[in-house]
Amino acid sequence: MCGLCGVLGGDNHWIAGEESALPRRQQRYTVVRLANEVLRHYSLRLSDFQGSAYVLSTLTGRQEVLDDIGAVWMTAQTLSRRPLDPLDPALLDALETSHA
Repeated sequence: MCGLCGVLGGDNHWIAGEESALPRRQQRYTVVRLANEVLRHYSLRLSDFQGSAYVLSTLTGRQEVLDDIGAVWMTAQTLSRRPLDPLDPALLDALETSHA
């Protein structure tokens, strides 16, 4: 996913959809849970902050407060000091194992 989703989508995120029956807060928790499945591989964790921002954290305690989900991936690369590759075989194996 690219950062353009956050720029064009505003508060609505493509995962939740426009017509979602879920309350906005529950949509945000779903987005956070799904993002954390990927971020875990890079030793990062995303959390919701009062329904208005996201906090991206490292295992060592470094944190960044982000306004939207689109900013997560670029910031994650900066905090982890390595590129986030969605096609990384180790990441794909980890995701597959967690869903088996």
